[in-house]
Amino acid sequence: MTTKHRFARRQFLRGAGGAAIALPFLLSREGSTFAQTSSAPERLITVFFPQGIPASLRNNGFTGVLAPLAPFESKTTMVQGLNCNADSPNNGHSHGSAGFACGFGTPVLSTKGGPSLDWVVYQTTKTDTFLPTLSAGFSAGDDIEESVRFNHSWRGVNQPNIAYLDTLKMFQGIFGGQPMMPAGSTVDPTVALKARQRVSVLDAVVADYQHVVSDAGGYSPSIRNLISDHLDTVRELEKRAVALQLAANGQGAAPMIGCQTPLQPTQMDSILGPSVNGLDPKTTPYFTAEWSIIVDLYVLAMRCDLVRFGNLLCGSGGDSYGYSCPVGNTDNIHSNGFHLWANTDVRPIVTDHINWTMTNIALFLSKLDDPAFKDVDGGTLLDNTTVLIGTELGDDVANHGMTDMPFWVVGAKKRFKVGDFPIQGGRSDVELYNTLLRGTGINLAFGDQKYFNDVLPILA
Repeated sequence: MTTKHRFARRQFLRGAGGAAIALPFLLSREGSTFAQTSSAPERLITVFFPQGIPASLRNNGFTGVLAPLAPFESKTTMVQGLNCNADSPNNGHSHGSAGFACGFGTPVLSTKGGPSLDWVVYQTTKTDTFLPTLSAGFSAGDDIEESVRFNHSWRGVNQPNIAYLDTLKMFQGIFGGQPMMPAGSTVDPTVALKARQRVSVLDAVVADYQHVVSDAGGYSPSIRNLISDHLDTVRELEKRAVALQLAANGQGAAPMIGCQTPLQPTQMDSILGPSVNGLDPKTTPYFTAEWSIIVDLYVLAMRCDLVRFGNLLCGSGGDSYGYSCPVGNTDNIHSNGFHLWANTDVRPIVTDHINWTMTNIALFLSKLDDPAFKDVDGGTLLDNTTVLIGTELGDDVANHGMTDMPFWVVGAKKRFKVGDFPIQGGRSDVELYNTLLRGTGINLAFGDQKYFNDVLPILA
C-alpha cells in the first residue's frame, strides 16, 4: 500500500539549496488532522503613520479622510482623547515615535525605552514561527540616527527588529532568496548567467513542488490547484520585488551583468536609490508603488504562518517630502503642510495627504480581510489579528501636540467594543497598550507604569 505524503499546515517545501516556500493555511483543511488547531493563533501587528490627524478631521467617524477605513467599521474600535507622555530629545515627533507601541520615553533617539507590544506578545505566547517578527515599510526620514522614528518593533533597549525599507531585501528575508549577482565590478558572463538562473527561490524546490502536485502527493485536484496558485503568487511577487530593485539601480526591468544588492545606505531617503520607472524617491507615487509590494509580501508571510507579529511603517515620524494632489501641492508636507494647518490654503492639501495615508493602511486591512483566504476557524486573517493603528502626534499637529491622540484597533477576535470611544480624563496611551494585552490574556505591566491607572472601557 502506498503511503500518501501529507504536508502539515506550517511545513515547507525545501530544496537542496535550503530555500523554503511555506504552504498556505488552507492546506490544513485536508489531509492529516494533526496540523489543525482548535482556534486561530494569536497575532498582533502595529501600523504606524506620521504627522497625526487633527481632531476636526476624525470627529465625524468613517467619513472624509477616514472613509478608506469605512469597510472595516464593523471590526474597528476607534479610541480618541489619549495623551502620550513619552519624553525624549528633540520634539514631539521624536517623543511620540519613541512612545508608540512601547509606552516609554527615551534619553537617546537611537533606541526605544523598552520592548514593543508585538515582541511582548510573541514572547509570552511562546510562538514558534519561521520569523519571530516582521517589520517593513517606507520612510522619507533624513536622520538614520533617530531610530525611534522608523523602527517600532523592539526586543528591548538597544535591540531593534530592524524594519525592511527595501522590497527585495524583505522578500529575501521572508523567503530565503539568494543574491541576484555575485559581488564585484567585473563578473564572468558564465557566473552571471548561473546567478540569474537561480534568482527565484522557487527554482530550489522544483522537485518537491512537482511531487506535491502529482498523483503521488495524495492531494485532491482542488488542493493541487491551491498549491500551484500559491507558488505562482510567490514567483509573481518575487519578480515585482526584483524588478523594483533592478530599476532602482538603473538597470532596467531585466537582470543584467553586475547587478547586485546595494550596500546599506547612509540615509533612509536613498534606500531605494534613484528614480524607479519614472517615479522619483520621496514622492507619494513612489511610496505607493513600494507599499503595494510590501503589503503583498507581508500578508503572504502571514497567510503562510511564517510570522504572526510585527510592525508596518506607513512613513516615519516627522517625514518631510513634497506632496502634490488635485487641490494643490507643497514642497514639504511636514513643515509647509501639517505645521501650517491653520492656513486655509494649505489645509486641503494636508487633508488629501491624510486620506492618501488612510488609503494605504486600508489596502493592508483589505488583504488581511480577503474572504478567499480563510483562517483555521473559518474567519479571515483580519478577524483573528489584533491590528493597532497609531501615530506620533495628537490633535495639535501644527505645534507637535501629544494630547487627544487617535488610535484604531481592528479585528482582534472581537475582544473589544466596536465604535468610536472618546476617552476623557487625561488617560494615556500606556493604558491602551495594557488594555490590548489584557484582551489577549496577558497581565504583564507594560510601558511606564506612572501613566497606568486602569484598563480602558473598551473590553468587550
